[in-house]
Amino acid sequence: MTGRTNIITTILFYGALLTGLILWAPWGDNGENIRPYHFYYLLLACIIWGFSYKYFGGRFVRPKWKIPGKLIGYLIISFILLILIDHYALLFIIGHQALGGIGHYVICKKHDINFWTCEPEAKYLELTEKWAKGNFKKE
Repeated sequence: MTGRTNIITTILFYGALLTGLILWAPWGDNGENIRPYHFYYLLLACIIWGFSYKYFGGRFVRPKWKIPGKLIGYLIISFILLILIDHYALLFIIGHQALGGIGHYVICKKHDINFWTCEPEAKYLELTEKWAKGNFKKE
């Protein structure tokens, strides 16, 4: 499969999963616990997620088909939390991305990488490869 086909397949799969979650929600008859502001919170989650991926190394995620999968997975978790714990889900929506951004900043500074531009790119990519393999030590 090509990368483009993987992206489309991932979007369709997680989109169908999210649609099914909304339509056949087990937490009430006809989705009575779904409030209009829940969708505004999900929009906020999309904006925060998009910002963090644009400015904190998201362009280096490999393979590319993981990007929509991660977004939709994040939205599904956010949606479930909105249904179950209502406004407190904002702690996850904002806190999850904030912790990722803080972690990105600290790790980049520790390894002498510009946290905003991820430069030098070769060093950043090498670091992410090591982390993917479970090697978290600074050399």
